[in-house]
Amino acid sequence: MAYLRNTWYCAGWAEELDDGKHIGRKMLGENVLLYRTEAGALTAMGNICPHRFASLSNGTRHGDNIACPYHGLQFSPSGECVLNPNDGGVIPKKCKVPTYTLVERWHALWIWMGDPDKIDEDLIPDFSTTVEREGWAVVRGHHETHGNYQLVVDNLMDRTHVQFMHPLLKFQGEISPDFKRNQSLEQIGNIVWDYHEELSSPHYALLKPLWPEAPEVIDNYLDVRWEPPGNMLLDSGTVEPGTDRKVGAHMPMANLITPVDENSTHYFWAQARDQNTTNPEMNEKIKMGVAHTFKNEDGAVVADCAQNMISMGLENPNDLMELNPVLLKTDGAAVRARRILASLIEAEAAEE
Repeated sequence: MAYLRNTWYCAGWAEELDDGKHIGRKMLGENVLLYRTEAGALTAMGNICPHRFASLSNGTRHGDNIACPYHGLQFSPSGECVLNPNDGGVIPKKCKVPTYTLVERWHALWIWMGDPDKIDEDLIPDFSTTVEREGWAVVRGHHETHGNYQLVVDNLMDRTHVQFMHPLLKFQGEISPDFKRNQSLEQIGNIVWDYHEELSSPHYALLKPLWPEAPEVIDNYLDVRWEPPGNMLLDSGTVEPGTDRKVGAHMPMANLITPVDENSTHYFWAQARDQNTTNPEMNEKIKMGVAHTFKNEDGAVVADCAQNMISMGLENPNDLMELNPVLLKTDGAAVRARRILASLIEAEAAEE
């Protein structure tokens, strides 16, 4: 399966590598080992021992080296085998694993799995609004789902399904005659913005715990910025009407999508908020809510759609359009993102 390679993918959250931890994670169909050296340098390398193909992540740390759990071969952060406790210490020349560049920014771990000569850290997307700072609280998490990563992107770029799938975000009570929903689309280079607002809106279940002082009449805004291949900023909030979005609860959220393989997906998320920030119970509610939503609502529907598409004869999990789906006006942003990504993958393949 073809992926966009010369780009940055989220590989995890920085705290996952605290206290000398190392983790194995499959991304873009490749098994990768992530850890920090004793000096704190980030390391990403192949997670499969070239001897008998055991997972190095099941092995042990020896300083900056990782020992294979099967026969004890040790690999350094350069990917080279530096110790063979067998055969008198002879190390075969091809006993090495690939390495990748790993960078920490916005508390996320970003991995480059393409041409190392084209690495550009300036291309890491800006998620500065989703990190800890004065007056803000942040909750982070990671989930996996069964389904191609572009289906997950489609889901996260679509705000219209919220009223049908998410009880905590569904409108409570009657809808005012003044209620109005606006949506527009903008493309800036290869970045897609989907602007969505709900004016004179009813409350939703999560609002009172989040913003107890919320007025009876509220406005919601849900603006999504997509950058290839699947890094999205959901700039959202619930505000007092007529305040130019200044007075209210603001909740920017990072949605970072990385393919595991053609049929499964990593979803890394970070939810920031500027209301009820010192309440640890609110943090737990958000973490449990997102986990429940992704497992039992969005994730379940995406997995169901993926299986149905396969049963309908879809050969390429990337290509939704093979099945000639009915398209709604609200699908515009997701379809635009798919077309941009397909063009970038095609251009990259042609160049190589």
